[in-house]
Amino acid sequence: MAEQLDSYDLRLLDTLQTEATRSLAEVAEKVRLSASQCSRRINRLKEQGYIRSQVTLLNPQALGLDVEAFITIQLEKHDEQTTRHFNNAVNTLDAILECHAITGDGDYLLRVIAPNRQALTDFLMNELMTLPGVCQVKTALALSSIKSSTRLPIA
Repeated sequence: MAEQLDSYDLRLLDTLQTEATRSLAEVAEKVRLSASQCSRRINRLKEQGYIRSQVTLLNPQALGLDVEAFITIQLEKHDEQTTRHFNNAVNTLDAILECHAITGDGDYLLRVIAPNRQALTDFLMNELMTLPGVCQVKTALALSSIKSSTRLPIA
């Protein structure tokens, strides 16, 4: 079990998730710790699983990825082999940014990105709908993004 987070840990996590490009010295100054204390805390938070990874978020439109869609998938069967095969396949498809097992209408909700509508259509018809076990696909195109954040609300 991970040890209790103190106020320095919480400030550090909040700072890292919004200002990860700052130097260690700048982060340490912001959270009011020395650079060595800050470094030790970051390593501990990684070891304890609070920090999964540190990444650079890219601008999809700048890279020509202009179509974002949310796709609800329903499987024909819910046995272990069908779900395992679907889960494995999803992890090999780069167009799928997120996949969530859900309740309600459908079994999975995917967030998919593509350069254009034709590329999305090709992905749906030639890759997603051909996966064994997939029996229903519902797609909703994102018209605009009102809020998109990776920042978690830290108390």
